[in-house]
Amino acid sequence: MKNQELLTTGGKMPKAKRLNKKKTSNVIPIKKDVLEKEDQLISIEEQERERTNKFARKLCDEIDDYVTECKMDADMTYFHFLFHLKQRTIHRVSYNLFKYADKSSTDEVTENMAKYLKENLPELKLDASNTTIQ
Repeated sequence: MKNQELLTTGGKMPKAKRLNKKKTSNVIPIKKDVLEKEDQLISIEEQERERTNKFARKLCDEIDDYVTECKMDADMTYFHFLFHLKQRTIHRVSYNLFKYADKSSTDEVTENMAKYLKENLPELKLDASNTTIQ
């Protein structure tokens, strides 16, 4: 039977008809999957930020415990931890990122301390324009 079909079609196999032809267009539909993936990425980033903050607080609690047990002055003990963390960071990330993180974290910590002191110790008289302690 196949040989007869080949002879009647001139040696070519007959083409199968496509029943379901899909129309194509230049319009790209907004897919729900793409939007969900972006939401998932944001959610993952928030989860990781929260997890990292929790871990950092735990490490800081352990450092605080160590500082209270250490026979060296507390300021020098914290200095060593801060020094090693900064040194490790500058070796692991780009210099630009390190400078940005160092400056912004210093500014944020200083601003938080200034707000805390202004609320709890108003007699220190803080300069509100640059959040420094006078």
